[in-house]
Amino acid sequence: MNYLDCFKDMHDELSAAECIHCLQKFGETILYDDDKKRLVMWREIYDKEPEEYMKKLTEIFKIDSREKYEEIDKEYNLTMY
Repeated sequence: MNYLDCFKDMHDELSAAECIHCLQKFGETILYDDDKKRLVMWREIYDKEPEEYMKKLTEIFKIDSREKYEEIDKEYNLTMY
């Protein structure tokens, strides 16, 4: 299993939150990018493969601002800290 397997069952907010928790278990860092207006993985700097998945995560959560991201983060404990 690798980090891409975490994206397999994303279809609603709960499964999307589980996906982010799974990615974090693989050591991935997920954050909101103000310029791109979406969730990003740090890995996207050198690996564009997860970009479409991250766009889908952003759409599932309906995140369109940092404030909305912080709301979702609190609701689903996305940062886990």
